[in-house]
Amino acid sequence: MSVQTVTRTRGVLAGSAERAAVNSLIAEAEASVSGAPVFAPEAGAILLALILLSPKEPTEPREK
Repeated sequence: MSVQTVTRTRGVLAGSAERAAVNSLIAEAEASVSGAPVFAPEAGAILLALILLSPKEPTEPREK
């Protein structure tokens, strides 16, 4: 007949400093605005204007 032994483990309890550290990490507020680029429709018009107003490429002089 086999003998089973039951061992009980007690959970490790966190101290007040550790609890405060975990609570501050959990309760940290998210940033209201991220650093991600945001779609701006006026940027397309600005780019198009810059392309149209940019100087043309110089042409090679013709040999006579």
